[in-house]
Amino acid sequence: MKKINILLSVALGAIVAFTSCKKDDGAIPNRVTTEKVPAISTAKDVANDTIRVATQATFTAKFTVSNYFAGMVPTKIDIAVRKNNTATAVNNNNVKVYKANAATAYPTQFTFTGAELVALFGANGVNNDYYDFGVDIYYGDKKYEAFPAGVSGTGAGVAQMPLFSETARYYVKN
Repeated sequence: MKKINILLSVALGAIVAFTSCKKDDGAIPNRVTTEKVPAISTAKDVANDTIRVATQATFTAKFTVSNYFAGMVPTKIDIAVRKNNTATAVNNNNVKVYKANAATAYPTQFTFTGAELVALFGANGVNNDYYDFGVDIYYGDKKYEAFPAGVSGTGAGVAQMPLFSETARYYVKN
């Protein structure tokens, strides 16, 4: 009886092993499509990267967007900003367009104010809030969002490229 169980287990294992392999298995299987998309890096000016609660109305800061690969230029970009609170999970449903059709040449520097953020989101930031600036990339007839709804990870860019920053984050502190 024990021999039959062992033989049956080996036979079932062999069937599973041979039927689970596919001809297109590899580094990138044929069923997975890849697309070349421009990568836009967003770098903040660290000289003024903390929004103080008491002085939000007069706060100003700068960040720069640049094309990571010089040969690939997006059709257009929008600057998006996401407001989150560290006490909650990532909320990509709280994203606003800060500037539409934002840049035609790279690098381009943007200056924003605390008053603009308050007007955009309808409320002052409180201690530990943060604002992430990112880029919605339009390439051809497709849009690659900086902060896709329902996703907490990487949007339009790839976070592991050297000297690449997908977002510029500004914290609100007391």
